[in-house]
Parts: sequence; structure tokens; C-alpha cells
Amino acid sequence: MDLQPSIPQTGGTSDESPQRRRLPPDERRANLFDAALAVFAELGYDRATLSDVVDRIGVTKGCLYHHFQSKEQLFLALLRDRVAAAIRSDEEVLSAATGSREAVLRTLVERHWAHLQEPGQIELATLAMTELPKIPDAGRNVFDEVVARKRAMLRTALERDNPCAEDQTVEIELATRIIPWMILGVALGRHACRGFESSTLSAEQVGDAVTNVILRGVGGVCAEAGTKAERTTP
Repeated sequence: MDLQPSIPQTGGTSDESPQRRRLPPDERRANLFDAALAVFAELGYDRATLSDVVDRIGVTKGCLYHHFQSKEQLFLALLRDRVAAAIRSDEEVLSAATGSREAVLRTLVERHWAHLQEPGQIELATLAMTELPKIPDAGRNVFDEVVARKRAMLRTALERDNPCAEDQTVEIELATRIIPWMILGVALGRHACRGFESSTLSAEQVGDAVTNVILRGVGGVCAEAGTKAERTTP
């Protein structure tokens, strides 16, 4: 399976190329993350080396080691960098939300789906699933920083204006686990089948279906589809 994300090559020898200019530290780190993701996805984490990352971006090994002392450190920093900003943004949206429980939950689900459609995110998720179990201590830290925060946001949304929340503790806890798995599973399946699937459904259409299944179940999706058809029938 071709897992290489659509990340532009950053190598070259021109004096005007990005790697030959003095870049701000944040921009340099971003370029390193781009190169690392491309290399890890193309070669696989086990086969990839820091030298491969250096060759991809065209910097010196000293530059890379100035930021990251090992491949594992680079990988974990990449995970945190690519996910942390999205989580902070979701938390801010949730904190400022004033709508109903369903509206807030819909927003979180839609944002999660949209994030997975960004370039490189599916490849990163695949790497996380295969590599984090091999480094359990670091994997636990990433879990707490990423997965636990996502679940906490979903729990807040599900308990919002819910008079039965105290009696639905188990159900809500299960939902906070299952909803992210459902979204990621569909995104991974769509990505894996993109070269074989004859369907012309867009990412937006699939995302809408995922959201409606989560909020209303399969019956709700069918009912909504029927309602839309009635509205558009002359």
C-alpha cells in the first residue's frame, strides 16, 4: 500500500532553496517534520533513518541533532506537533459553544473528520498505530496528551444539558471511546480503498454520513436522505 503523503520535496542545491537560507526555528522544525513524515511513510519507521530525513530536506546532521537526538524523539515530537494544535482548537471551540448537545457533538465529529482529511494525517495515524505499541512508555504519554483529551471533550459534549448523565455513566464512557474509533476507521478504510473503490463519493459526503450515523444511527441517515430527496423532487 502506498502510504506516502502529498508532501512537497524540500531538497535541492540552489542557494535560494529553503534549506540554504537561515530559517526561523519554528519554520525549520516544521520543515523537519514534513520531511520526517514523508520519509517514515515512504520507507516505514523501522527502515527509515535520520540520515534519510537529512537527505530529504537537505540540511546537515548537526542541524537535525540540534532539534532531535534520536529517531524516536523526532517521531514523538512529530505526533505532538501535528495533533496538539487541532486539539487546542477543538477545546477552544467546545469552551465557547452555546448550542444544543447534538449541535456541539456534531461540531466535534465534523472537526475530527476534517482534521483526518488534511495532508499526511492518515499516514501519521497509521504510523502511530503501528509504532507506539513498541514504545509503551512514550505511547502512554501520547495517549494521555491526545486520546484522553479527545475523550474528555466528547464526554463534556455528551453530558451537556443531559438530565440523565449520572445514570448513563457507562454508556457515555463507551461512546467517548467508540466515536473516535468509528471516525478513524472510516477514514482509514476510505484511504486504503481509494485506488480500488469505484464510488465517486467525496470526503465531504462520507464525512456527513459518518456524522449522521454517529448522531442518529443508520435509520436516521436513511430518514434524512429520504427527506432531502423529497425536498429536491419537483
